[in-house]
Amino acid sequence: MPALLPSVIHSAAASHNRTLVGWVSSSIDRGTIDILWSCSITILLCCWVATHPNAAAPTDKWYHRFIDKFNLAMIGLLGPDFLFGIALGQFSSARRCVRLFKRDAHLLNGNQLTYRYAFFLNMGGLHLTSPDFPSGFPITGHQLHYLVKHDHVDFPNLKAMAIDERNTTDTLSRLVTVWQVLWFSVAEIQRVRDGLPTTTLELTALSFVVVMIATSVCWFRKPSITIPQTIPTKGGKLVYNIRANAKEQTHPDLKLEIWYRTPLDFIRDDRWGIDTHWSYYTRISHIIHVRMVSRPVKTRPWNRLPSDQWLPPDQVLIPFGSLILLLFSSSFLIAWNFYFPTKTEQWLWRGFAIYHSVFVVYGGVYYLIEAIRWNKRKPKDSAEGTSGVSTIPHGDTAQDLIRPSTSERNVSPAQQQPTCNQTNPIAGSHWQRWYWITQQRIVSLRNISADKDPDMVMPLRVIVPVTVTCVLYIIARGFLYIEDFISLRLQPANTYESVNKFLPFIGDG
Repeated sequence: MPALLPSVIHSAAASHNRTLVGWVSSSIDRGTIDILWSCSITILLCCWVATHPNAAAPTDKWYHRFIDKFNLAMIGLLGPDFLFGIALGQFSSARRCVRLFKRDAHLLNGNQLTYRYAFFLNMGGLHLTSPDFPSGFPITGHQLHYLVKHDHVDFPNLKAMAIDERNTTDTLSRLVTVWQVLWFSVAEIQRVRDGLPTTTLELTALSFVVVMIATSVCWFRKPSITIPQTIPTKGGKLVYNIRANAKEQTHPDLKLEIWYRTPLDFIRDDRWGIDTHWSYYTRISHIIHVRMVSRPVKTRPWNRLPSDQWLPPDQVLIPFGSLILLLFSSSFLIAWNFYFPTKTEQWLWRGFAIYHSVFVVYGGVYYLIEAIRWNKRKPKDSAEGTSGVSTIPHGDTAQDLIRPSTSERNVSPAQQQPTCNQTNPIAGSHWQRWYWITQQRIVSLRNISADKDPDMVMPLRVIVPVTVTCVLYIIARGFLYIEDFISLRLQPANTYESVNKFLPFIGDG
């Protein structure tokens, strides 16, 4: 086919005094298909092999595990920085869990809580069962600490659960990914050293490599667990009695009959603003049946911990996270003076690259602020007072968000007098009724969670700007991906000059 034959085009434009080529077949040097293949494989391996979903629910089918991994891979494609933020939070949570049990080592009954075991606990690998909850529900490491400390359960023999043997991660796939990433990275560095041009697709692949290496470091000790293990309450104790005991001893404000995710929600250290934002938009995706990045939990109590939960990072890890975000945010600006087939494409790339950089930096700053706030208000290495920590974002008080406003309260029939005033606009004019109904619908947008958890409230003044900026970010990412591929239709000829394919830095001659 003519389209598959090498074609050489001599540009007459003075601004591009170079030989340009279209599709280039593979030969001694690399061809167009070689660039497409190596970059695509690198990106896909980074998004797939580097991801580690949480434990599946006991009732999940075999394909649900695949769906969870696919969802994480889609988050990686949406933005590898998102996946890195999730992994950094999970590593921080495991770190806090290890530190917590290290302080109370007498609770371990001779066991040793390693990072692998801490990940296992925080990923929903252990479910608590009781007479009132025979099917059980997942508990975290902090919740296990509370239960053992107050003699509600015995610390389980984690070694007997054979977590390492049950780890189903394909070691070979990891080795293949590491080799591909190293080979690709070294070859690209060699091209820069030799002064050879690079395509935007290669630049995109390199940005994935940097972020996914950091993500893999965070998830290095996280096991791949398919089926969770169970632990019973001591002496057949009811979970209701555990909550009643907590109300008497540690959590006097606990309302015994009210809980949302699991009955042990009052023991937590990980609810914060970033997760509220993420949950809000994943809920929208569930409502419109576009479940590309998150599989909804449909049981109550939850029968698993979603893999895309955002957990707060430890303050000591914030510099590491900031460095990775800065590297990623500036990566697409490197292509500022790359060759593009048209000036329009070049200026569009520059514009979207600037927006991408600003968005990531802005998001990183907000992430940093929320992390610092959370680290300041959290109890130091304590699972006792976590329920007293306010996780409501953006400065709203808990009373403002939990207590309904005058317009939100349910009015009793005796109070529904047909008066035309602002206290009862339904009985007023047509415009008053329309205004009141519109107001109620807008207010209802603050909390669209399935169970109306008050911690999932999004302030109205945040919803609109965040939605607009996120939509623009998705458009920017989409254009960058599309341009990566369509720009290969015309590139400088020396783009296809290859370095030593087997021993980079040695040279070819």
